[in-house]
Amino acid sequence: MKKSIHSLIIGAIAAGSFFTACRKADEIKRNSLNLLSDIYATNEGNGRERLFNARISNDTVYFDIPYYYPENSDNETDLTKIILRGTIPSDAVLTPGLGMFTDLTKPFKFTITSGKGEKKNYVVIGKKVGNVTLNSAKVSYTDANGATQEIEGVIQPTGEVLFYVLPGTVLKDAKLSYQINRHSTGSIASGSAVTLDQPLPFTVTGKDGSTKTYTLKATEPVKLAYGVGINRVLWTKGGADFGFSANNEVGLAISGDYMVIVRRTNPSKFSVYNRFTATYVQEMMNPFGSQLSFQMVEDTVGNLLAASWAPKNAKFMLYKYKNPMDANPVKIVDWTNNNPAGITGDGGVGRRVNIYGSLDGDAVIMAPAGVSNIIYKWVVKNGAVVSQTPDVITYKGLANGATSFGYYAEAQPISADPNTNYYINYQFDIALVNGTSHDRAGAFANETAVYGIFHMPTAYTRFNNANYLAIVKYVDTYDLNKVHMSLFDVTNTSKLGTSASDPAYSSFNVFTSAQLSGTTNGNGTADIAIGFSQNKERMQVYTLLTNGGVMAHEFTIYKP
Repeated sequence: MKKSIHSLIIGAIAAGSFFTACRKADEIKRNSLNLLSDIYATNEGNGRERLFNARISNDTVYFDIPYYYPENSDNETDLTKIILRGTIPSDAVLTPGLGMFTDLTKPFKFTITSGKGEKKNYVVIGKKVGNVTLNSAKVSYTDANGATQEIEGVIQPTGEVLFYVLPGTVLKDAKLSYQINRHSTGSIASGSAVTLDQPLPFTVTGKDGSTKTYTLKATEPVKLAYGVGINRVLWTKGGADFGFSANNEVGLAISGDYMVIVRRTNPSKFSVYNRFTATYVQEMMNPFGSQLSFQMVEDTVGNLLAASWAPKNAKFMLYKYKNPMDANPVKIVDWTNNNPAGITGDGGVGRRVNIYGSLDGDAVIMAPAGVSNIIYKWVVKNGAVVSQTPDVITYKGLANGATSFGYYAEAQPISADPNTNYYINYQFDIALVNGTSHDRAGAFANETAVYGIFHMPTAYTRFNNANYLAIVKYVDTYDLNKVHMSLFDVTNTSKLGTSASDPAYSSFNVFTSAQLSGTTNGNGTADIAIGFSQNKERMQVYTLLTNGGVMAHEFTIYKP
């Protein structure tokens, strides 16, 4: 008789069930492992949070639990209410169980039994320990100019605390300050006078009586073969310290040990200060009479160059001073700004003037014309200006929507060659320009994170085998009353376009200062100047913000 498909399926299922029912069940293999793979501790109210880690040595578990928790609080740890949590093999059993309050004022024993019944005994020993960590240390001292300086200690894993002292620095009236746990004590009271002529031991004692001894040591840093290393703030002074008046302090120059602030009052003033202490010295001789001056700049050997402000058809004059005490400056340029370039806009010359080279030898001087794309250039050869009439440069690279430089721009030559390349810095761009074709050869990334919402003052220099461009960048608000000084390593010009998001950005923008603030600065004026000392082992950068003040930073060729 023919069987149906349905009958065959039922038969197959029944047969399968028969064979399954007859199959012997798989044997469950038990694990012989009984070792503790992890254990940690927490306390009341912290759930499963891992607060305290253990040291395991054979069958003993050690917990060093902070005397107070959190460590800078007054909450003394209760060793009778410690909660232990651990990890054991999957089929092992731990007795007694963990996860409840454990009293660690005495040894706590537990056993791990493997799936095969093999036992491993452990003992937990806990103790409260004081904090003997030295969190930070500083030495303050009085420098040769009477200013207070600080050196941050570098704490080594060995317990040495190294204070890197630059060659020639005398730690006069040195005092030690430090930070340790508030329940610990130091062997030297914070704020005490110290002498670091020899290594000085310093011991921290914890609440439990435990101690750790550190060694305080003054040492010379390593000299770098390239670039800037250790830096510091020399000083920061507000406008009131220099007698600033509204919108008038617009220029800054450095010569020898002096800083000159240019005030565009009528008549203009050139006020001289000690650049290391900001102490007022005297006023310089002003050769311009009632004609205003916005700018004074320094050459590479300390001569000063003062410029008159020359609207269209006015006299543009440049005077050379040997130093700020020179009462007989020499006029080296006398040119009428008669608009030879056919400028239809503002066309004024003298708001910004830049120089590279020595006025005693070879140099290049550049001055942009306001609201144009025109730059005037004077060349100095063997200490004399080649021509009273400037070369007229038409800049071809206006970028990022600009139709002109605006009122304030700087053209900074980078050598004393007559056809030197130069940097152009105006509201919409910072670019390197080919000195022959005057085409844009490279530029900063057009990002607020790179050069702020506005930027303008520029200084260019070479220091420790590297080329640097320092700028003032305005941040936060178009009141233009908040600035930072940024220092860029432009030695490798292929890096000029580095984005702030690039991992290599910090090797391009090597330093950005803290913020200098003032009152509303509608003209967006500021200035920047650079000086050197101690055989060019130190470089000082000075930043002026109109209606704000001046800040001074020092960079060295040393690193920790």
